[in-house]
Amino acid sequence: MTDPRISKASILRACLIKQELTIDDFEKEAAQIKSDITSRDESASQAHKGSSERNELLVRMEREIVFLKNELMGLQSIDPSKTNVIVEPGAVVVTDQRIFFISTSIEQVEVNGQAVFGISLKAPLYACMKGKKKGESFSFGGVNYKILDVY
Repeated sequence: MTDPRISKASILRACLIKQELTIDDFEKEAAQIKSDITSRDESASQAHKGSSERNELLVRMEREIVFLKNELMGLQSIDPSKTNVIVEPGAVVVTDQRIFFISTSIEQVEVNGQAVFGISLKAPLYACMKGKKKGESFSFGGVNYKILDVY
């Protein structure tokens, strides 16, 4: 009989790719905003207002890029060969509702046709399941979850 588990290495690889693509998208958008700021040919009053708003947007985007890169470093530090027996960083948590990867906030990745949701250590959902084992249950947002597997 084959192992029905999705390989943790495959989940991690999918999360890394998604995170890298997100960073790339943000960096392209930031570059476009920088280009717009430096190449605008507007009257002084329009340039001041529009440029100020674009500068603020650029600063927000650059902060987000730093955040995303820090999250990427967190993902890169996960050892996919480690088997977890409790819900903790790096664990794959299979519940009767969803499959979670305790790592960073990555909405959803498809791995072997299955949806896996990346959960940040700061997420309230993680706080509800932290330290639990296979067979235990937890509730979040009015939804009850039974842990079918942790690895």
